[in-house]
Amino acid sequence: MKFKGLILLAVVAGCSKKTTVDQNCTKYADAYVTDVQNSTANTASVSFQVNSGCGQFNKFVEQAKGNIRIIKVQAVYKGCMCTMDMPIRTETYTFKEKAAGTYYLKFLSAENEYVIDTVIIK
Repeated sequence: MKFKGLILLAVVAGCSKKTTVDQNCTKYADAYVTDVQNSTANTASVSFQVNSGCGQFNKFVEQAKGNIRIIKVQAVYKGCMCTMDMPIRTETYTFKEKAAGTYYLKFLSAENEYVIDTVIIK
């Protein structure tokens, strides 16, 4: 049997439900928090792991439930060709609540797992 030309095999990697990709090779995805260090009463240094060398911080996504704040880190991956390393990045989170009380900050660290920090505002 003879073949004329070249046969190309395309492998398509599936994306998770939490990942969106545009035509310019930019992708947004949740990044898991590895560490939270308090800097001041209302700021914390948040470390998180990205999935490639293209991964950078995009924004914090917050959900308030009473005195509990569930916080996710959204990473952005810009570029079609990225290194395969999985670096830890750090960003400053600012807690903006003004009302007095005890607040629990739950940073997503794995599927249904959290790093919990407590902030008391007087």
